[in-house]
Amino acid sequence: MRVERYQEDDMRLAMAKVRAELGKDAVLISSRSVGGRTEVVAASDYDPVRLEAELKRRSAEHPTANSERKSEDFLFEITGEDLESTAEKSPSLLDMQEELGRLRKLFEGELAQLAWRDAGDRQPNRMALLGRLETVGISRDIGVKIMDKILPCKDLELGWRRTLAVLGRVIKISEQDVLTQGGVIAMLGPTGVGKTTTAAKIAAQYSIRHGRNQVAFITTDNFRVGGQEQLISLGSSLGIPVQVATNRKEMKKTLESFSQRKLVIIDTAGVSQRDTDHLKQFETLTATGMGIQPHLVLSATAQETVINETIAAFSHIELAAAIITKTDENGSIGAILSGLIRNKLPASFIGNGQRIPEDFMLAQSDIFVRKLVDSYEESRRKPTVRRPVPKRKKAINV
Repeated sequence: MRVERYQEDDMRLAMAKVRAELGKDAVLISSRSVGGRTEVVAASDYDPVRLEAELKRRSAEHPTANSERKSEDFLFEITGEDLESTAEKSPSLLDMQEELGRLRKLFEGELAQLAWRDAGDRQPNRMALLGRLETVGISRDIGVKIMDKILPCKDLELGWRRTLAVLGRVIKISEQDVLTQGGVIAMLGPTGVGKTTTAAKIAAQYSIRHGRNQVAFITTDNFRVGGQEQLISLGSSLGIPVQVATNRKEMKKTLESFSQRKLVIIDTAGVSQRDTDHLKQFETLTATGMGIQPHLVLSATAQETVINETIAAFSHIELAAAIITKTDENGSIGAILSGLIRNKLPASFIGNGQRIPEDFMLAQSDIFVRKLVDSYEESRRKPTVRRPVPKRKKAINV
């Protein structure tokens, strides 16, 4: 076995030197940066026992270099390099790691299947109930926690009723009734979730109870083309005044001008949950000292990953509650409920259509649970699609 150390300007040149002198089957022992250059240790005819003896021999012959070698740990990998783009590992090591990766995935897959089958054999009701929750869109991690609370239970349907009861308790509902108490509320959320329509529904219902002279609109939407015009048009049709405020000073002044109104609704511009620069503008709402209650508007049609990202993006603001829209467009609301449960965010209103003000109601846990049940029952009524079995061709005798 031959062990050599090489120093070159970069890894590509160092590996070329290794292959040229030690051959294509050389094994890379370690790599590090020394004085701005790349240093590698490689071996041909690799033998781990002989390698250890060789390294000890060199350490004894060169004690001053021993402290430098300790930092390498003689790892069989290239650290700090993009392996896929530079392909700087030796072919034998790369092939071995790829094969080990394939075996690991295969092994993990088989273990997962065995664990699932074993759990299904030992706890059939647990697996059946988890399956129902996944059918209606409730996330697996939340489902597992619910199972830990309601099991053991020998009767499947009794277990299902217990599951729904737990869901009804863990779905948080806002204690504040804006339609009765009024206040200053702000509609926050991504583009297209229905913030402006929601603002109009709240204003219309409040006007019916308390009079339109008790309601006012403020819009901060100076990003979207036609954003202000939409709210101004809705305000005009409802007989409710609308003012524009695009910064902290204007917001404070406008709120003071509406101080006699019992309900002021602020409609904000929709932004992506990943647009951190525009998200910072909403800090203005809580910095005015006017007691603004931010409500995050979420669409029931969104995927759970998007819902979690959106809630996380607005986490720097102390949200009062969430308003769930477009529940009529999605048969399964499990994803939105999973997001609310996981983030412990209460719901205040539910939007279930475009009509103003009819398609709007106070959030209630019973309503959410009923929608989950309806979703599950609907999934059971759907016919199972079976693929036709191809006919076997008759053998031709020659």
